[in-house]
Amino acid sequence: MKVSKELVARHRENLLEAAGRLLRKRGFERVGVAEVAAAAGLTHGALYAHFPSKEALCREAVTRMLDKSAGAADRKARKAYVEAYLSPSHVRRRESGCPYTALAADVPRAPAKVRAAFSRGLEHSLDRSTKRLGGRDRAIVSMALMVGAVVLARAADGPALRDEILTAARRDLLK
Repeated sequence: MKVSKELVARHRENLLEAAGRLLRKRGFERVGVAEVAAAAGLTHGALYAHFPSKEALCREAVTRMLDKSAGAADRKARKAYVEAYLSPSHVRRRESGCPYTALAADVPRAPAKVRAAFSRGLEHSLDRSTKRLGGRDRAIVSMALMVGAVVLARAADGPALRDEILTAARRDLLK
């Protein structure tokens, strides 16, 4: 049975979405291709019809996640973006949240092509933020503060410390 181009495109999209969720939730090493395929409603054989390897899937999933993340930042006013990013809801939603907060610590152990894709996405995000914020240093500091605050808030053992971290970061970024 021949599969339409639309269905092939939808399967590919479903695989990338599932990979993005699972990679953010558990990292590169703890996600297998059969699991990604099952989460997309496909077999692992179908995954290999779209991607020659797990590395290729991860590389493309990273590129896609970072592009979507940068687009989300561009569509919101700065205050609204900072408030949403530095919220308890974002802290709780690792699998659908920012790929930087979920994957940055895993990237150094990822294959070279995945690291390169992540680095290109980071550079692209910093370039976009540099234009919005009026300087490269400010873009780097803002991103580091936001990503670091979410990472620390996720590590906090309780809502009081989590909220203190998020509030301090919001206050600094929005002053």
